[in-house]
Amino acid sequence: MSGDGWTYYWYKDSKPLDRDPTFIIHSASPSDTGDYHCTAKSGDFSVDSETLQVQVQEPPQPKLSIESEWKTFYPNEKVILKCSINSNEWAYEWFRNQAQLSDNKDISFFGNTLSISSAKESHSGQYTCRGKHRARTLVTTRTTEALKLHINDNTPKPHIRKDPWFDFFYTEEKIQLGCNIPGDGWTYDWYKDSKPLNRRPTYTINSASLSDTGVYHCTAKRGDFSVDSETLQVRVQEPPQPKLSIHSQWKTFYPNEKVTLKCSIDGDSNEWTYEWFRNGEQLSDNKDISFTGNTLSISSAKASHSGQYTCRGKHLTRTPVTTRQAEALQLHIHDNTPKPDIRKDQWFKPFYTGEKIQLGCNMPGDGWTYNWYNGEKQTEPRITDLTFTINSASLSDTGVYHCTAKRGDFSVDSETLQVRVQDLPLAQVQSDWTEAFPDEKVSLQCVIPETQNWNYLWFKGSEQIVSSDETSIKDNSLTLSVKSSHAGEYTCQAELKDRTVKTAKSKMYSLTVHGSKPTVVFKQDPSYQEIYTGEQVKLTCSIKQKTSKWEYKWQKDSVQVNNHTYTILNPTLDHNGKYTCTISRREMTFANSTKLNIREPPQPKLSILSQWKTFYPNEKVTLKCSIDGDSNEWTYEWFRNGDQLSDNKDISFTGNTLSISSAKASHSGQYTCRGKHLTRTPVTTRQAEALQLHIHDNTPKPDIRKDQWFKPFYTGEKIQLGCNMSGDGWTYNWYNGKKQTEPRITDLTFTINSASLSDTGVYHCTAKRGDFSVDSETLQVHVQDLPLAQVQSDWTEAFPDEKVSLQCVIPETQNWNYLWFKGSEQIVSSDETSIKDNSLTLSVKSSHAGEYTCQAELKDRTVKTAKSKIYSLTVHGSKPTVVFKQDPSYQEIYTGEQVKLTCSIKQKTSKWEYKWQKDSVQVNNHTYTILNPTLDHNGKYTCTISRREMTFANSTKLNIREPPQPKLSILSQWKTFYPNEKVTLKCSIDGDSNEWTYEWFRNGDQLSGNKDISFTGNTLSISSAKASHSGQYTCRGKHLTRTPVTTRQAEALQLHIHDNTPKPDIRKDQWFDFFYTEEKVQIGCNMSGDGWKYGWYKGSNLLISNPNHTINSASLSDTGVYHCTAKRGDFSVNSESLQVQVEARPPAFLNLETELSDIMSGNILTLRCNVSDGRQWSYAWFENEQKLNGSSDMFKVTATEETIKSEFKCKGIRTERPLYSALSDGFTANNIILKRKILLAISGCVICCIVFMIIGCLVLRITRKPEKKETAPEDLFFSMADSKNQTASPLEKYMDNSPIEMEECEEKEELLTDRVSDDHLDGEIKDEVTPAAEANGLTSFKGL
Repeated sequence: MSGDGWTYYWYKDSKPLDRDPTFIIHSASPSDTGDYHCTAKSGDFSVDSETLQVQVQEPPQPKLSIESEWKTFYPNEKVILKCSINSNEWAYEWFRNQAQLSDNKDISFFGNTLSISSAKESHSGQYTCRGKHRARTLVTTRTTEALKLHINDNTPKPHIRKDPWFDFFYTEEKIQLGCNIPGDGWTYDWYKDSKPLNRRPTYTINSASLSDTGVYHCTAKRGDFSVDSETLQVRVQEPPQPKLSIHSQWKTFYPNEKVTLKCSIDGDSNEWTYEWFRNGEQLSDNKDISFTGNTLSISSAKASHSGQYTCRGKHLTRTPVTTRQAEALQLHIHDNTPKPDIRKDQWFKPFYTGEKIQLGCNMPGDGWTYNWYNGEKQTEPRITDLTFTINSASLSDTGVYHCTAKRGDFSVDSETLQVRVQDLPLAQVQSDWTEAFPDEKVSLQCVIPETQNWNYLWFKGSEQIVSSDETSIKDNSLTLSVKSSHAGEYTCQAELKDRTVKTAKSKMYSLTVHGSKPTVVFKQDPSYQEIYTGEQVKLTCSIKQKTSKWEYKWQKDSVQVNNHTYTILNPTLDHNGKYTCTISRREMTFANSTKLNIREPPQPKLSILSQWKTFYPNEKVTLKCSIDGDSNEWTYEWFRNGDQLSDNKDISFTGNTLSISSAKASHSGQYTCRGKHLTRTPVTTRQAEALQLHIHDNTPKPDIRKDQWFKPFYTGEKIQLGCNMSGDGWTYNWYNGKKQTEPRITDLTFTINSASLSDTGVYHCTAKRGDFSVDSETLQVHVQDLPLAQVQSDWTEAFPDEKVSLQCVIPETQNWNYLWFKGSEQIVSSDETSIKDNSLTLSVKSSHAGEYTCQAELKDRTVKTAKSKIYSLTVHGSKPTVVFKQDPSYQEIYTGEQVKLTCSIKQKTSKWEYKWQKDSVQVNNHTYTILNPTLDHNGKYTCTISRREMTFANSTKLNIREPPQPKLSILSQWKTFYPNEKVTLKCSIDGDSNEWTYEWFRNGDQLSGNKDISFTGNTLSISSAKASHSGQYTCRGKHLTRTPVTTRQAEALQLHIHDNTPKPDIRKDQWFDFFYTEEKVQIGCNMSGDGWKYGWYKGSNLLISNPNHTINSASLSDTGVYHCTAKRGDFSVNSESLQVQVEARPPAFLNLETELSDIMSGNILTLRCNVSDGRQWSYAWFENEQKLNGSSDMFKVTATEETIKSEFKCKGIRTERPLYSALSDGFTANNIILKRKILLAISGCVICCIVFMIIGCLVLRITRKPEKKETAPEDLFFSMADSKNQTASPLEKYMDNSPIEMEECEEKEELLTDRVSDDHLDGEIKDEVTPAAEANGLTSFKGL
């Protein structure tokens, strides 16, 4: 204000502020905002200025952010931080770890950014910034929240991931490379031999080629920063080429032979598995074909196995890698295999031991060796020849014989031949007679078990018997008209007609000839001199000599019995008397007599043996039953009121006595007895005269008396008891419990002068007479020690000036006087000590600390207790010290985890009052227990303690947080489950999962382990699922060491188990009750759902791991029970079983029907085919495996050079199953027609040659002397060795191409002599009706 003398006043919102011309706010704050004016005043005059609006606000708050795209940095990367305020009026200050930053070579500032051009680890730290006003230099913003920047120590190279990786790759394999470096924002470039490929993290070569070989690397880049990986060498090469070879010994194969093919790959062949192909189609395991390593084995070859075979390798671990196929190999399997022919010479059924047996075996073709078998066991010694001979047959030679022709690993069995050898039968002499008297007739038979033509020979001793007047032999019977000389031993023997077989002599048969009449013997059973009435007796009549066939007759008076035994079942006195026995055989009759004595059993007597004649309940009663004579021969039966008695708990029998061990009124009644003989069991006496027995209803008890009685008695006091029983003759015993008193008291009175604890008990007395005693009522006597006095108080410690009260306590409520002691001095009442009844009250001083005892004495009985145990009182010298304890003591408590806060005093003291307080909650206890803490329980807790006028307070802090939340997942591979499958659930908790155990719930109910459900760690396993396991599953964690702590339950997971498991469905294509051999059997297996693998089984043997199983050509061995198994994971299900029945096709038989006259007159052979199973058949004919026209069962063959060497077969055909029969055995005409003609020509030539030789010999004998030098006769047939220098035989064109068998021409002398006989020739020709084996060379004549 212009002028002088003014004073100034400042106002804010009309409120006075200051009296100075200048008003300064040194540090403005938002509270300084308002309307300001000043007033100039001079004297009483004042003038107000205009108002001035002052606005004060906080500077804006900057925000700090990182501009780089990534949040983690490596050395040399560029980092940009930005400090943002929405205004250009500000400059910026930067801080790291609260220290202000300035420009340097790495860090620069531009506008609101901080740039680190090349990051280092030292640049790491907590960064902040603030704004500073450009024009208003004193104005700065608050600093931003700190941003932590971390620079790694070094830069890692990108990691190349190889999935999968090999030292070299095969062409067409997939190669996949991945590039990765930690952190975000990276882009990747791939290079091969430094040439760029693509810009992706992954580089994939889906089908490698040789051109993909090279050196690869990747580059990771973000911003201007890039890092190269290490280089990686990739090599690609072609898979190796396999080679296919055949290992089998023979190059042509017959059915059932074994064939082995090998597929070889150079290098490590163990890395490959192999695939096999026939005629372009891949092969799989079946019953005939198996694969082992690089070999294919055909265990039993069939014609269907013929074809072109190839193979290729497939890498075991690198599944897409396969080699090219090997060059094809042609394999041919013949259709069938001929059986060896078995021959038998001179045949019998059966053979007997010692006879000769000869068998022969022949198999067409070369290279065969032969083995002979009896059943499955090879003959001993081993025979490998064509012929098998048993020179002397034995029982062990019995069996089913066959021969086996073998070459390589392949063998063919002939048909079987049953040979039966048995011992010569044993002759046996049989007859109904082993003894006889002179002039009787006896017939003996010689018996042979087998019905053959036998002649019989008889012997007595060693001499043969011939027919005479006394001995007659007819067929196998010998009849004797008995004389004394016929006694002796007889044998017989049989010889078989036509075979010179004779049995051994039979066992000896003895015949006894008696010398006099029979002697009659009597026997009585039983053999007692006297028989009791009612006792069964048998009279037996017999002959002393060993003889038979006698007739017996007993007679007494008019009674007659036709038997050698006379039995009297129930004798009476009427049966006394004489009995006669008559015996007879043929004309012989004898009689003899015996006497039988019968009498009545004796009469018993009954008496009472007990001492008293009147009886009370429980007394013992004894009755005796006496029989005159030897009473030990009898046992006894007892009766009461007419009813027979038996043993029970009260009544027992010993010898002739009955004992009632404990009499009752119910035992009263009329008693009788009778005897029963011990050894003669049916014999019993009459009953004794009855005896009346009476038992009283009850027994009186003795009376017990007690003098001066206390409850209880104390040790040392006197106890006196008395006992009395009405009546005479009683003696008394005293008992403590069940034990008799010591010393034994038998008087009416029982006295204990000085009672002890052992005298306590239940006492009674017993009155006794004889064996009977009665107990009195019981009386309880209780003796105990004097009670112990005990000092009791609520105080064991105190502070000075407090009051303490002690009580002397006696357990029993009696009239007691009490005495008090401190140490050994008795206490009397004073100002500081007051005694009233059993209490002592102290006004506490320091001198009152010490040990106190008390004692009590009983009024009226002069009984005094011992002093009590010492009671100690402590007097403190200072105020108490407060101590806090938290249980559990973890720094953080989980919600729901009970926690206890305990407030206590360090000194050993008591009777304090405690009060805990948090906010408005107050607990009056030294322990504040929070049963179920929540987050609201976080905070400060105060404990106040007080006792009487003393009060103290202190505080502690409690931290509460939520337990972690678990997650529930299913680990099982499948999401739908069937019964018995395995299911695994996992409950996961982030952090240290080892601190937790887990609880599982289904449909809200907690689960526990059982035979199906088990828990391991954080997993629940259902070993065998059931429908009952379905439901909503949850889990929660339960802390291992902090037992109350449980997490919340995981989100529920729905688990569904099907009610049942369907069985795999078996599909049967074109099914029959049984299949014929060579038919196709096709079965399939299917199981609903995904992921199933299938296996087919025959019985328990796995056949194929495939849903379908096909038997292309069924054989008998395919008969069996089949089923399939569907499997996924560890779970498998079996289908129902399926019976496959394979039966052999009906056999076809091919026979030669041509007559001998037809063979000689023409070149036509007639063959007949027959299938004899009762069905209507047409027939198909085959020549050398080629089908011929015609369907008749007869087929005529015109013999030509070609047809006689052909093999003919036939089989039956029809329009219904079976469509065809088995193929017949082959028939080869060979040279049968020409051989017969040649044989006739040779026979004529031989006869002519013999005639000329005889004439020549006669001429030479006449004209020349015979030379001594012998010359070998010229052979009609020459050996193959001579044929080198001679012209070929004219028969050569009719021989087979097997020159080896020409060696058998050495048998020419046999041919010259044996073949001359026409009879022999005709016989041999008839043998040719059977199919002929192929003949090679002249050996064919050997079979004619």
